[in-house]
Amino acid sequence: MVKTLYIVRHGQTFFNFHHKTQGSCDSRLTALGIRQAKAAGDYFRKQKINFDAAYCSTQERASDTLELITDHKMPYTRLKDFCEKDYGIFEGADEYTLPWNGDKLDAPSMERDDHVVERMVNGLKQVQKETEDGQNILIVAHGDIIAMFSKLYNSNIPHFSCCSFVKFLYDKGTYTFAGFYEPAIGVE
Repeated sequence: MVKTLYIVRHGQTFFNFHHKTQGSCDSRLTALGIRQAKAAGDYFRKQKINFDAAYCSTQERASDTLELITDHKMPYTRLKDFCEKDYGIFEGADEYTLPWNGDKLDAPSMERDDHVVERMVNGLKQVQKETEDGQNILIVAHGDIIAMFSKLYNSNIPHFSCCSFVKFLYDKGTYTFAGFYEPAIGVE
């Protein structure tokens, strides 16, 4: 039997709004970010998607988004493995200062991409141990970690807008990409 994972990017934060690099550092949701999270929650309710388990990173922007999506009515587990990539000395700096190397960010003080993916996979292993077949699972995380994980399964999504999400099916140890959704596009 299949488990269905809905992996959501958090709502807009003050750092997102001001184009600041935000990985391991945190900033709170903006008013727009709150509306985006509520729009994602509305989308799931309208689609009659009910969650059996919920997880998020330990960063406040993710847990705040999860609480808004679930209308503060669902217990959840926070996992460090779902935290965003650590951008080292670039944390809090203007995004335009990031050292791009082709399509990759590369600098000695940054967390390596392969380590980010390894963390995500470890977190998902814990989720699989704690959940049952047939369940719908909500995970709220961050754009880069979701994109890196998604690329493993041939889903090349160029940009994760705030509160967009990917859907994966998990069956017998295998993840299958099942869609990309942007329920908060157009929210103002």
